[in-house]
Amino acid sequence: MPEADTCNERLAAAVTLCRELPPEKTDMQTETTIFDAGQIVGSQSDPVLVWEAIVNRAVSQRVSDIHILAQKDSFELAFRLDGDLHRQGILSTAFAKHLISHVKTMADIDLGETRRPTDGRMKLSVPASSGPGNNSDRDVDLRVSTVPSIHGQDMTVRVFDHTVSLMQLDELGMLAEQLDLTYDMLSRPHGLVLVSGPSGSGKTTTLYAMLQHLAGSTRKINTIEDPVEYDLDGANQTQVHPRIGVTFATMLAAILRQDPDVIMVGEIRDEETAITAVRAANTGNLVLATTHATRASRSVETMLSLGVHPYFLAVALRGVMAQVLVKRVCPNCATALPDTADMIIEPELQRRLGSQEHPSLHMGSGCEKCFGTGYHGRMAVFEQFIPDDEVKQLILDRRPAVEIDQAIKDAEMLTMEQAGKLAAIKGKTTMEELVRVLPNL
Repeated sequence: MPEADTCNERLAAAVTLCRELPPEKTDMQTETTIFDAGQIVGSQSDPVLVWEAIVNRAVSQRVSDIHILAQKDSFELAFRLDGDLHRQGILSTAFAKHLISHVKTMADIDLGETRRPTDGRMKLSVPASSGPGNNSDRDVDLRVSTVPSIHGQDMTVRVFDHTVSLMQLDELGMLAEQLDLTYDMLSRPHGLVLVSGPSGSGKTTTLYAMLQHLAGSTRKINTIEDPVEYDLDGANQTQVHPRIGVTFATMLAAILRQDPDVIMVGEIRDEETAITAVRAANTGNLVLATTHATRASRSVETMLSLGVHPYFLAVALRGVMAQVLVKRVCPNCATALPDTADMIIEPELQRRLGSQEHPSLHMGSGCEKCFGTGYHGRMAVFEQFIPDDEVKQLILDRRPAVEIDQAIKDAEMLTMEQAGKLAAIKGKTTMEELVRVLPNL
């Protein structure tokens, strides 16, 4: 226990130091102004032109979601950037209703339906100037969702910029040994590979990176998604439609009759899908799928709780990974904090660092590129394991996730907390961000 107490004290000291340094650093902005709602609406009353301006600005600044939120006497415009919500200004109730009606019309949503949740989608062409390095207009896909609230309709629009290149496996944020484990999982001719994490943790991005690695080979790839987010060359993609009975389970059963080699299941959420996925993995298919478990070991518990027989799961499982997203330190204003890395380096981490020269923690001091936040973009922090004989026996015995976690540690596979610390030591993220995202740190 004294060693644990000392480790916790050093970690707390490192986080405190990161919050205080560098000396010239001022308090980060809690609200990032990306789009001046008051100015654009004040000078332009046409909701068509205002909506185009909002989307152009959102795309140019990598915004993932546009929110129009009903308040008591007005509406609020907000952008989600790098996972954080930033309020951009107030819209009058009258103008916001016109704007929402325009968006619903474009998304083919019934204007008369205001008492129930609705959803739709649209495509817009955004000028090249809305994105750096582009020489032609780009098409963006917008997914629109409305829900009724006590003050009116709340609208959220998810932005998908299909001109942004899909990430490769070595761009996701994996450490070198984790990347090697991933290549090992994908090299198997058949079996089940699970990617887990909370909603919005980048699981789909990881699956697409895996499929890109497998595409171009002699394998036939089929995907089942909800929704299909990117058009992936070399894959036959299908979207589920639960309202007409086209679910993950029914599509998976149908695709198995199409002689696939690789199957990607967007999400395992019910017993039928779970059992069918494991059966497919045990009969000659490589199955890639996601669950909502927060740790790699809890993916096993999730599958067992959905009714999968432990024997068939132990035989099928080729690898499991869990991930969370953390904000990257802005490379434009990153500042090294000398003599800080030793505060969090454990003996196991020191061994993995090898001969890296003078590692140190970093912070972003804030600049125009990152809107004064000190962060720019996000990366994933992973933990993963390939089940050995001990883990397979634990699965057969239906042992709890904590025992699988201990077996993973005994096998010297990196935990998510260790991977996060290594990312911070390498200057990719901050300890403050890790403490926010990883409560067990």
